[in-house]
Amino acid sequence: MQKVKIPQTVDPTRSAAKRLDYDGILVPNSLERLTGLVEEILSDVDVYLSFYVDLQGLTVFEGNAGTAVKCICQRCGEPFTLDLNVDFKYTIDQKKIENLGLTVDYDFTDVNEFGEVDIYSIIEDELILAIPYAPMHPIDECLVDKADWVNGEIVEEKKSNPFTVLNQLKSRK
Repeated sequence: MQKVKIPQTVDPTRSAAKRLDYDGILVPNSLERLTGLVEEILSDVDVYLSFYVDLQGLTVFEGNAGTAVKCICQRCGEPFTLDLNVDFKYTIDQKKIENLGLTVDYDFTDVNEFGEVDIYSIIEDELILAIPYAPMHPIDECLVDKADWVNGEIVEEKKSNPFTVLNQLKSRK
């Protein structure tokens, strides 16, 4: 079965009422912010989305996304492939949750002036958050030998006494 391109914006209320599911891809050139953070996006982003109304009456969409990116190892400086896989769950009913005093495990998102959410931005945000602070090869694959790792050296300096100048002035009298 051929994967189709996911629409950029979706009306979550209408999609949840119809219990729509989307199974498709995002092309790398539609993810400009992610492209700026990594060396290269190596594959299309596989996306699965499911819209529904939960038992509390909240409009919810959840799904997962995954792709492979090329990063530079912060330990050895060589490029490597990093797999990014994320799961997410969102609702647009934040005010309803606050008014009813509900507790949920959903992230919140807003709709635009047309009542739609930007799926591309949400997925791109999730993928960006999945990138480690300092991406590195696994230890056994890194070109830098573990014995060569340097975490810094403590250099002890002779500390001068701030009162030596006063002692010199005192001794002159």
